[in-house]
Amino acid sequence: MAFADDLLALAQDIANLPTEARRQANLRRAVSTAYYALFHLLISEATLNWARPELRPTLGRLFDHGPMYSTSVTREAELNAYFKGNFPEGPERTVAQHLLTVSKAFVQAQQRRVDADYNMGREVTETETLTQIESVTEAFKTWNIIRDEGSAQAYLLSMLGNKDRREKKANP
Repeated sequence: MAFADDLLALAQDIANLPTEARRQANLRRAVSTAYYALFHLLISEATLNWARPELRPTLGRLFDHGPMYSTSVTREAELNAYFKGNFPEGPERTVAQHLLTVSKAFVQAQQRRVDADYNMGREVTETETLTQIESVTEAFKTWNIIRDEGSAQAYLLSMLGNKDRREKKANP
């Protein structure tokens, strides 16, 4: 998790440069780096479950932005539907709230990263940048609360995608 923490700290450092240094390139880089912090946090957490530490980097390479995004969109929708029900307060509901925070932050961070990296027709503002970093920071904090929960671990596993995706990628 140290690399992910370093990336988040770097995003914060870039966003907090002196006012005269806050150019578009810096703001865009901060938004992108915040996304990559969350991306690497989730991959790191998933690979920690692998018993062979020397193979964890190889396992980490199996994770891909698209399936991670799709999983997060799906999980966000499922959790929003869950909260429309009248379930009583309790540990399960609390875990679900935290997982919603993480999945929502991932979806938003990836969308903003793509926009920051590729949409040169739109300026990234300081406020947007700081809001994005705060959202990712909150996802880090909430992840630490639920990281050992079954539903959180299932979320990580589902980010690998499905067999159909792997077969399509292998046989274009």
